[in-house]
Amino acid sequence: MNIPKPFCFNKSKIKAFVLGADPSNFSDHGKTVYLDTVFGIGSGDHRYFEGILRNLKEIGLGLEDIYVQNLVQEYLPDETSKLKDWEKYADKWVHISKSEFDDIDKSCKTPVLVTAERIMKYLFSETPPVEEIYNGNIEIPFNDNKLSRPLIPFYRHPKYSLNERNSLYRDNLKNRFQH
Repeated sequence: MNIPKPFCFNKSKIKAFVLGADPSNFSDHGKTVYLDTVFGIGSGDHRYFEGILRNLKEIGLGLEDIYVQNLVQEYLPDETSKLKDWEKYADKWVHISKSEFDDIDKSCKTPVLVTAERIMKYLFSETPPVEEIYNGNIEIPFNDNKLSRPLIPFYRHPKYSLNERNSLYRDNLKNRFQH
């Protein structure tokens, strides 16, 4: 089974984890494009990570500051949004992701930038509505989630781009990572 490798330049210098849902895609006319690394980072095909990278730059982070992984690391039979039982796959993988992150950051203080609302709700079922989050709350103020570390919604959908529309949220995140 082809599982994309996580992406990281230097584990000892990361400022955040970036967490995707799974590598599933049907980008080749309905067929899966198999990726060597999560989101195809480093492959020259920027379409999967371009929006996330743009948002990272908006808050002062770059590729050298992050560790990127998918919660579910295997390819699934359908896209995350269309897969009714995605959470069953997540149940199988969440302990692996938690262990992987804990091995890198034993303090459990390095936050996780969560790239989709479905992942966020899976990790913390009481996640507030996205509008409330993007109107100023930075990270969900708890460590009582399935990863036991700070979670920060960092949704990859273009609606949540950290541009002028979401400038308050962007500025709050920029402040958080500059200190």
